[in-house]
Amino acid sequence: MAATMDLKIAQLRKRKGVNQQELADFLGVTFQSVSKWETKTTLPDITLLPLIADYFQVSVDELLGLKPIKDLQYMPRNTDNRENWKDRADVIENDRQFFWNEDYLNYLIREVWAIKEPIDIIEFCCCDGDLGKRILPLLPAGSTYTGVDSECLVEKARKHFFDSNVSYISADIYQFKTEQKYHLSICQATLRHMNNPLQVLENMKEAVFPGGLVVCVEINREIENVGFYADGLKYDSLCTSFDWRKLWLKELECEGRDYAIGMRLPFLMREIGLKDVDVRMNDKVSFITPDTKGYEKLCNSFRTYRGFHQTGQNDMSEQGIEFFMSRGYQRSEVEKLTKFQIEVSKYFNENQGDLSFLFFFGFLISFGRR
Repeated sequence: MAATMDLKIAQLRKRKGVNQQELADFLGVTFQSVSKWETKTTLPDITLLPLIADYFQVSVDELLGLKPIKDLQYMPRNTDNRENWKDRADVIENDRQFFWNEDYLNYLIREVWAIKEPIDIIEFCCCDGDLGKRILPLLPAGSTYTGVDSECLVEKARKHFFDSNVSYISADIYQFKTEQKYHLSICQATLRHMNNPLQVLENMKEAVFPGGLVVCVEINREIENVGFYADGLKYDSLCTSFDWRKLWLKELECEGRDYAIGMRLPFLMREIGLKDVDVRMNDKVSFITPDTKGYEKLCNSFRTYRGFHQTGQNDMSEQGIEFFMSRGYQRSEVEKLTKFQIEVSKYFNENQGDLSFLFFFGFLISFGRR
């Protein structure tokens, strides 16, 4: 067996910048054992192979020389390329129903923003037009709604929401400029996906009249991440199953995608010169039980949105593992995430018709005037 294997421990050790003793200490073996592995005198015990592979951030096949060792580079997601959302219709359709209580949206319009006369509103990154469909009937009669997004999403929005007071513009959201001015510009769950949220915010400001209102409905990923509880699952495992901060911080560093944009927006609004900046918190909390109206649809939508709809997938694809490893995770951490997803998916699958769970996004609603 030793003669047929091309064990890459020496190469990987040098790439990582550790000596034989450091590797031996980590594995709980002698440095002589490591030396023998590298000279192919002996092979590690088979139970050590996953641990060694995890230490060097490679697959077992790469460690054994069965596959070339990849120089793992950061794998961008490019979530601000709106054309990429064409194939993510399930996410857009399934998360929107957990966004708003209509009475609170009406309260914001009537009492907080004091909109008493007809206005023209523009939504940046309108997706399927869901927010326009919710907000336009609550505005004074004669108000208009314009949605802006990529062509593929605008096409979807036209099918989802359209009437005589509704129009859409297909444009690059970073480059979009408009000579027409609006009384209110708004975005929802948008800036969390943008690599340059400040540029979008600047464009939103330029789209309104002097004195016009700029509104951003956004989240802090840490708040969202702890906003889920399912009756029957251990709460501590839901909260601590995976540390997403490595991913968020790496994406902020490499792409500019800001996981805490909901918290930072009021400061960015002041930075670009908006006045009377204030913040509210969306009051929507979804408490879903078998007695809830539309229960089955809500369960299926939530499972799809959170990735809890697939079962029997015992391991993540190698590309998926590499995606997380390019953000600084150990292979064992990714396996832990996979195990958690499988456990929750199995729970949702086995308890269909008898599930009770609570979920909230924790949207922060930041607004200011030009």
